[in-house]
Amino acid sequence: MKEKVLIFGRKLSEVLRTQDIYVMGMSCFYIVLSLVFFTSLTGAIPIILWNIFIICAVIMIALNAAKKDSVFIRVLGVFYCIPMVPIMFSQVFNFIGLVNPYDYDWLLIEWDRALFGVDPTHVLLNYSSPFLTEITQFAYMLYFFHGIILGIELYYDGRVREVHQLIRLTMFGFFVSYFLYFCMPAIGPRFTLHDYFLTNQELPGLWITEYARLFIDTGDGIPRGSLTPEKFVHRNCMPSGHTMMTLVNLLLVFRYGSRFKSLFFIFSVLLIFATVYQRYHYVVDVIAGILCCFAVMWLEPRIHRYFVKKQWTIDIE
Repeated sequence: MKEKVLIFGRKLSEVLRTQDIYVMGMSCFYIVLSLVFFTSLTGAIPIILWNIFIICAVIMIALNAAKKDSVFIRVLGVFYCIPMVPIMFSQVFNFIGLVNPYDYDWLLIEWDRALFGVDPTHVLLNYSSPFLTEITQFAYMLYFFHGIILGIELYYDGRVREVHQLIRLTMFGFFVSYFLYFCMPAIGPRFTLHDYFLTNQELPGLWITEYARLFIDTGDGIPRGSLTPEKFVHRNCMPSGHTMMTLVNLLLVFRYGSRFKSLFFIFSVLLIFATVYQRYHYVVDVIAGILCCFAVMWLEPRIHRYFVKKQWTIDIE
């Protein structure tokens, strides 16, 4: 007989969704890394306690959402995963330098040159304009909103099953990209092939570009005014998560027949182009992101069906 895990009288497998498992699994991964690198990791105990709290919070949200007593709790049970993306993203960089302390930009540059014979970011500079810079930087900033907008549209239309499919695929995709950052840490062409401090002069925008870059740099761990930003920036170039997750969302936009599919398509193309034009990624990062997108779209539904078959999680009808 299967052992039942009961919390407050409820069997966990009767309330947990697959995305809950993904979030708790990521927290468990960070706890294990914290224990493995305990003596080398600054703030190991707070990281462990924080992730234990996340696991407990996920369980409590799932238990309360299953009761369906409150609209707020039901909505929270669906959309709590949104803040989990930046929370898990920010934590991965505590460990990359410990697991893999080398940068692989040199190899990514060689691969780009082997494919094109030149550095693509240098070529694109010849076709730059303030308007193109502005619109691509704006599109790049919309990255996290693609999935949120699609999720709200589906939820508003009462398509709860599709909302959960979107959340599952999105969470799985993001977490896969975080794992892959350990394989080939890299800082990107804005630091290796270009002078980072000349970016605003070489690629000027119109109105919001400089503010958007400052916002992105802050999210990438660069302290404002740092004279050595390459030492602080996150090693998250390979694969391009922006490409990977934008494509995942775009495929779901067309699968679900979103009424905004034309806008999604335009801004998705601009965003993916921006990853190289704005010097955040090498082209091989983008190619890897495309391949990872299709891998996620193939693999995640199979993992979900396996969890449901084993009765570890519920399936949303």
